[in-house]
Amino acid sequence: MQFFIWCFFAINLSLLNFLVPVHAVAQNSPALAIISQLKGSVKAGLGENMSPGFNGVMLRNRYKVRTEKKSAVTIFFSDGSEVRLFGSTELRIGAKKSHNSRWVRYRLVLRSGSFWGNFVRGKNPVEIGGGGLRLQLSDSSLRFTKKKTGSNVSVSSGIVKVFNKVSSVKILAGQRLYHVQKTDFLPQNVSLVPNQLKIRIEPSLLTFSVNKTLKLNLHFQVVRFGTDHAVKRSGPVLLTSDYYNLTLPDSIELNADGQAKTSLEIKQPRSNDRTFAGYITFNAIIDQYGFDDLQGTSLKIKFENP
Repeated sequence: MQFFIWCFFAINLSLLNFLVPVHAVAQNSPALAIISQLKGSVKAGLGENMSPGFNGVMLRNRYKVRTEKKSAVTIFFSDGSEVRLFGSTELRIGAKKSHNSRWVRYRLVLRSGSFWGNFVRGKNPVEIGGGGLRLQLSDSSLRFTKKKTGSNVSVSSGIVKVFNKVSSVKILAGQRLYHVQKTDFLPQNVSLVPNQLKIRIEPSLLTFSVNKTLKLNLHFQVVRFGTDHAVKRSGPVLLTSDYYNLTLPDSIELNADGQAKTSLEIKQPRSNDRTFAGYITFNAIIDQYGFDDLQGTSLKIKFENP
């Protein structure tokens, strides 16, 4: 899915440079990201001049994205990072460039609501603000929620540095800050994320057959973190993959027992594809506000050619 999105992103940028006069483009800041995978009502734009969103809308410096209740949208950044905004959320996007233009550092502000993000910034960390907190992270994934009762930070992978007015702390994968304020002593508020979403696949031995489509069954279960003890928790699941030649289900819903199952079809990589290394990664998160106590999951599986 991401492969096609970024092809679309590149084509849009090329068309923009071709169709719009050079002096007009120069007056605008460059596109930092695009929105995709919309669900429900979403708006995007500069200041209060926001318009209804649609797949492929480009986001520039200081643009805002806002979701209504029971809505969601994914923001794909030009470096491969992505953010999933849940319902009733508003996020402002900014960027700081070096004088020699060798790097761009994203600066995001969560004005309200909740999001999940996976960031791949390397040496130039992303900065995220909201609720009196300032976060710095790179090569990490997390959920971040801003509430009147305090802010929640749950880390799924990597390390996130969190600062407020009086203290700072490093949050590791599987840890969280829960309902913290801007004057709390953060090291005393670190705890474990209690629950986790797990994926199991069938069949366990996966082999591509010539000119045939492989059917894969996926089983989801919410469990207590670090164990296989089932947890009853319902909610929608967003499933993504880094592989282009498959069909993902439109929707997955955990039942009252915290379980779900789905099937998908996977085709062989293209004959001229020399980048496929035999591995496919699936990522799954709960696609809804209010699940800061539940980590998403990532599953990397290996396929054998016949």
